[in-house]
Amino acid sequence: MTNEIEKEYSKLANKYKLPDFKGLDLEFEINELESTSFVLRNILRKVAEKIEFYTDLINDLLQPDTASLSGMHETRFFMDEEKSSIYDLFKKLMKSYRNIIMLILEQDEKKQAEFLNSFYREWAEIKKQLLAYLEKMKDSWDRETSIEQDLGYFG
Repeated sequence: MTNEIEKEYSKLANKYKLPDFKGLDLEFEINELESTSFVLRNILRKVAEKIEFYTDLINDLLQPDTASLSGMHETRFFMDEEKSSIYDLFKKLMKSYRNIIMLILEQDEKKQAEFLNSFYREWAEIKKQLLAYLEKMKDSWDRETSIEQDLGYFG
């Protein structure tokens, strides 16, 4: 199926000067598409899935649910300035996510292609920011804490 998807994508790529299939696939796993119909729309759905994953992660960091031990733990290791820039990234991702939903509803192939080109160019910087925050989240688990500190109380 991947070859068929790639052929269909190639037609669209030539028409709209879209990013390279392999690069797009590496970032958004578009080779997993199950149909050659509505290729751009389905690619945007894959991009939306990835955006949703990261916005959920950021949301849990910025507004941890008290039932989420990981969120309660990790959020303590970010300063207010960092949370502010994480929130800016969250807003950018949410705007893109909502934009994808609209583009799928509108069914305008040209607008979908324009968005994909634009977002793909931005993705490298977004990814760099995400990696920096994820590194800090990961490193927070090496810090010595107790359950009382993470939860604020125990019982």
